[in-house]
Amino acid sequence: ITECSYGGTNRSCREFFTPLGMEFTFCDFRDVETVKKAMKPNTKLIFSEMPANPLLTLCDIEAISKLAQENGAYHVVDATFATPVICRPIEHGADMVI
Repeated sequence: ITECSYGGTNRSCREFFTPLGMEFTFCDFRDVETVKKAMKPNTKLIFSEMPANPLLTLCDIEAISKLAQENGAYHVVDATFATPVICRPIEHGADMVI
C-alpha cells in the first residue's frame, strides 16, 4: 500500500484487517523498484492511489500492474481524486479501480 494513502485506508489496514491476520507493507509508490522490494512471497494485492491522497503523488500504473501480474498479485487503484474522466487505470493494466 502506498505510504502516501488516504487516512481511512491506512487506518482500516492497521486497525481492522491486521487483527484478522492480514499483513501490509507501506512504501513509496513513486519508484516501482521500491514497490518491488517491498513485495513478499505472500503478497496477493498491491493497492495504489492515483493521485495519492493527501500529497497528490503519482505512480506508474502500467509498471505496477505488470509487476503485480508477474508476481501473481492483483493491482487495485484508488482513483477517487482523478475520477474516470482523467484517469482510467484499467486501460493501463490495473485489475480493479475504486
